[in-house]
Amino acid sequence: MSYRTRKVNRRCIRVFRVLAIVLGFWFAIHIAHRDCARMADKPLKHIALQYVGENPALSAARTEDFEATAYCVTGISRSGTLIKPGHVAADPKVIPLGSMIYVDSPLMGGFYQVLDTGDLVKGKIIDIFIPSYEKCVEFGRRAVKVQVLRYGFLGHVPDNKSDE
Repeated sequence: MSYRTRKVNRRCIRVFRVLAIVLGFWFAIHIAHRDCARMADKPLKHIALQYVGENPALSAARTEDFEATAYCVTGISRSGTLIKPGHVAADPKVIPLGSMIYVDSPLMGGFYQVLDTGDLVKGKIIDIFIPSYEKCVEFGRRAVKVQVLRYGFLGHVPDNKSDE
């Protein structure tokens, strides 16, 4: 084997190694993204039901009256995540960021996570993200019942205090 053929073979091996490394990273990222996307597409209902099932104190969480509106502005939420269905904006003094809530309403009832705040969301008002502008207008402003299942990201159990 001559010097030139060894040099060509080494060059081919280097190119092959680089391609293998790049393809390996691409597949790893693709698989990880696919698994994360699958988790993100799961409705929060299943996650919240599992959490409530593990913690009997949450099943007795107090239901409170709130006003609900809808918004369709996309972007980055206050918590740093992309806004998508299943997210709610709330006053952090009333319901902290990261809280899991159940909204009892015939039109947009279900489990939501508080990941955003708003300039006009003060007091007992929540703002539900709906991607369609027409459905936001149709939703309007309505009275809903909200049950806080978990306060904040750390999962503190809500206190069942009597109304003061």
